[in-house]
Amino acid sequence: MVVTVRQGPGGALVVGGSDIARAVRDALRAAGTVVGEAASGGGLAADAEAAGIAADGVELVVYAPYTPGSALPRAVVDMSAQEWDRLAEQPVRDGLAALQAAHPLLKAAAERRGEARFVLVAPSVAIEGGAGVVPLATAAESLRALAKSAARRWARDGVAVHLLAPTVFALDAEAEALRGSDVDRSEAALGAEAMSPEAVAEVVLLLCGPGARYLTGGTFPLDGGALMVP
Repeated sequence: MVVTVRQGPGGALVVGGSDIARAVRDALRAAGTVVGEAASGGGLAADAEAAGIAADGVELVVYAPYTPGSALPRAVVDMSAQEWDRLAEQPVRDGLAALQAAHPLLKAAAERRGEARFVLVAPSVAIEGGAGVVPLATAAESLRALAKSAARRWARDGVAVHLLAPTVFALDAEAEALRGSDVDRSEAALGAEAMSPEAVAEVVLLLCGPGARYLTGGTFPLDGGALMVP
């Protein structure tokens, strides 16, 4: 996909340490967007200031987290309480913090520009489930529920919320350990079983365009049609 300068939003914050977060940052910068990076959901206003983005200039927040170890298959019955908290509950707390910190920034941008967007990237395993990745699926589905609630409430402020659900293999190289497992059971209609982080970033850019103006709260599986959500 060829992107010319300044096709993306003016200012954006990308939260998370996933391969997808990296690809989104690169794609937005190539589109002429000033991008701020954030390791966690809290303190987004400070992250925007550090990136040189005006207080009302954050037109997009992308939350694309990945917790190391969450894509490694394991039996939930063997997990300690500490492991469960790190893999299943901490990502949800951080996602809530990201939503809370993003809202005033996006609302201010929407008041100036007329619209702003929050994009959550959570693996499709949250929708179809998969043996060995219960913590990852739990965190992802909880984040989807939070994002859908935000979409309903934030629409009146001119802020749209989009939920992207790529195949788990786009999240991080660690997920390759799941090849051949129950998670790898679906066949892509378009032959895109190995959706790349860069391909996910292209869809983020599409959702920043005028064609997405009337979309909010929807989940978009990015797996070549392996999972067709009604």
